[in-house]
Amino acid sequence: MKPYLPMPASPAVESYSLHELSATLGKSPPYLRNLQAQIGIYIPRKGERYSEAYCRFMRKIVSLRAFNVPLDEIAAVFEKEKKILELLHVDAMSNSPLWYLGAGDNPVRSDRHLLLTGQALDFSITADAIQCNLDFRERNPELFGGHEMGEDVRRVLDSYLSLLRKIDARVRAERTVLLDALDWVGRGILP
Repeated sequence: MKPYLPMPASPAVESYSLHELSATLGKSPPYLRNLQAQIGIYIPRKGERYSEAYCRFMRKIVSLRAFNVPLDEIAAVFEKEKKILELLHVDAMSNSPLWYLGAGDNPVRSDRHLLLTGQALDFSITADAIQCNLDFRERNPELFGGHEMGEDVRRVLDSYLSLLRKIDARVRAERTVLLDALDWVGRGILP
């Protein structure tokens, strides 16, 4: 069996139409629209274009679906990532509806990057010490403070890591099946 070669990164394109995004990801526009709706990511309005960071995000979703990771698990990871970023006040740095993808344009994967958004954190996601960003945005006051309601970055990170471990186990289990299927690409299906 030939070794699996990962899909090459898309050429340096600054933005995509829905049809260009669809062609880049190898999936139909209705398939992508369904993913967007199920995951809960912002869907650009007609005439708006998709950024390179958005394309990378969607490529990860499509890849996870190839490993049969359920959409509800992917959506849960995405929600946890947004919550982590909110607790670190990253949302205060942009008014964009895609604020969580803002600085997530580094395609490197490490223990300092969130899986889907690609956001680089100033610490390992498994670290005990966490450096938060300063919050410059005015927020609506809540009846209780976040710490009083049990809202804690470390707690959300632990929950996030638990989800990632579950998905990682599924991906590893599906790996052999996908590698066998990819062997057909080189040899074809017909004898």
